This record gives sequence, C-alpha cells and structure tokens, in this order.
Amino acid sequence: MMFKTRQYPRWIIVGWTVAVLFFVLIESIVADGWEIISQLPTPRWGFSTTVVDDEIYLIGGTLFENRNGPFGLSIVEVYNPQTNSWRRVADMPTPRSLSEAAGVNGKIYAAGGYSAIDRRIANTKILKVVEVYDPQTDMWIRKQDMSIPRREFGIGVVAGEIYVIGGSLNFFEEPWRLDHMEVYSPARDTWAKRAKMPTRRSGVEAAVVRDTIYCIGGSGWPPVDRGGPVLATVEAYHPQTNRWRKKPDLANLKTGFSTVVVDDEIYLIGGHGGVVFEEYLATVEIYNPRTERWKVGVPMPTGNTPFGAATVNGKIYILGSERENRELSLDIEVFDTGFRAVTVIGKLSTRWGELKAQHLTQP
Repeated sequence: MMFKTRQYPRWIIVGWTVAVLFFVLIESIVADGWEIISQLPTPRWGFSTTVVDDEIYLIGGTLFENRNGPFGLSIVEVYNPQTNSWRRVADMPTPRSLSEAAGVNGKIYAAGGYSAIDRRIANTKILKVVEVYDPQTDMWIRKQDMSIPRREFGIGVVAGEIYVIGGSLNFFEEPWRLDHMEVYSPARDTWAKRAKMPTRRSGVEAAVVRDTIYCIGGSGWPPVDRGGPVLATVEAYHPQTNRWRKKPDLANLKTGFSTVVVDDEIYLIGGHGGVVFEEYLATVEIYNPRTERWKVGVPMPTGNTPFGAATVNGKIYILGSERENRELSLDIEVFDTGFRAVTVIGKLSTRWGELKAQHLTQP
C-alpha cells in the first residue's frame, strides 16, 4: 500500500518559512556594545530619573558650572527614545538636587533631596517635600511630606505604592545615615512606617524585581574617611511580609554605580572601584535574584559614574556621567540587551537574543 504525501498550498509553506527565519533571526540578535546617541540638553548632575509611557524624565539637579553652589534646579526635561528627541515640560515647584523619583499610574512623584547656596553644611537644607507631576496636564501638585527629610535614599514601587529607604539627614544630626523606611500611598496621600533596613546606609541603590525590593551597596555607619565605609551589602525587602532577608554581597566592592532592571535581572553599571575608590569603572555586573548569582555583562567604552540610568523596551540608557579627572560628560549612551516584552495573551515576557555574559565568582 502506498501512502500519499499531503500537499500544502505554496502560500502556507512560504509563510512558515518566513516565520521560522524571522524567529531564527530574532534569537540570533546579540547585544554587541554601547552607543552614544544624544547629549543632555542642560549640563547638570544630581537629577532624578524615571520612566513614564516609554519616555525618560530628568528632574532637578545642579548645573555643571555650580560645583561649589548654588545647588538645586527646578528643570524637568523629557527624552523620547523612539524619536531621539528632547522637550522641556513644567518646572518642578521646589528646586532641588539628589532627590528621587518614581512613576505610579502614569504620574511622577519627586521626593526629598536638598538645596544649598554653597558647600557649607549650615547653608544646606535637606528636604522632605513630595510633589507629583501629571504629564497629561503638565502640572505639579504638592503632596504629603515624608516623615523626615532625606537625600541619597533608595526608592522603589510595589503594587502602586512608593517605598523610600535609607539615605541621609543633615550632618548635624546623629546618626545621619539612615535605616528608616516608609511607604507612600498615592491613593490616600499618606505615609506609613515599615520595618527598618538591617543595615544603616546612604547612597543605597534600590531595584524592584517581582514585588521584592533589593537594596544594594551604599555607605554605612559609623562613617570613616572618604565617606565610607563602602558596603557590598545586598538586602531584600518583601512588602507582603514586611521582612528583610540578607542576599549575596556584591561580587566586587564599588560605589557610585547605577542600577536598572531588565528581564528580572539587576544591572549594576559603572561606579568607583580600586583600593581607595578613585578608579572609574566601565564594568556592568548582573544579579539574578532567582539563582542568587552574579555575572558580568558587556562593559561600557569608558569608566564613569552615571548621573542617571533608565530602561525602555529592553535598552539601557546612561544619562550623563563623571569620568576620569572629574570630567563631566553630557553623553547619553545606550545598550540593547536584546530583551523585548511582548503582549500576546496577558503580558508574557520573551527574551529575544541572549546577552553575552559569564558567571562571576563570589568573593
């Protein structure tokens, strides 16, 4: 008995072939490196950064020319990665530097920071002010203050609520590096205290992965020369249980780095390293919370401490930086991780292309 081979219409065969080639092409995409694509329109550092509707907002800061003061700006500028263009929107009511910002339900909340007329501690005002910006109306509104003033703290959003963690008070108050955490409800415009962070610190970087907040690095207590002690500590906070857990330390001790999250992995970018933390690092290190392991990613072309970092559609953007010899850079650098979030049924994340990476040995 002979079996007859089924014949498919040519258009089906061609369609299948195109689809297979398309997905092979997508899977073969590998991130190769960093690219300079734009520059900061206003030469400033100390601004806060957040993303709303795939646009990157740069808020406040201090002009490059004001290394010795005054400190604090109201300027808000928006970068559109799709058009590679900038626009200026309504100024923030309270001029400030080293504030933190978070996006919730399409609005931007700016909290804390400081202003000063010069470098004298007596002339520095640490802020607890919270203001919200609505891109739809291009307007700012004052909200309930934080319970204490602070700057250089970690910030993260879980379930539509904003968590602020650690940071520093005015240097006249002891201890001025904090373990204090509180959470803000935009719906109720109220703040509430939460479990203290186990390690008191300022300059801490916070990253949210699957409703868990990871607090990374920073400077601890009591203080030592050059602003230390510099910490390798990583601690995770679980809002549902209001508890903290210790996680593996940084693979390499550093300070002044920035963090972003892509595909549930935390990227640590740049910063200072070396024996006395004077080396400007080009390194990118990646932490996977699921495996609790570190790996190394594609390094930047130049060692630097980023002023701001953000992710849009699987791409990492570095927004200005300080480099060797304290050179201040306006460059906007982008790195494509290859990850794209695709919505088919609900929200399903698919990795298109694999990031070149090697596992790091824990110290």
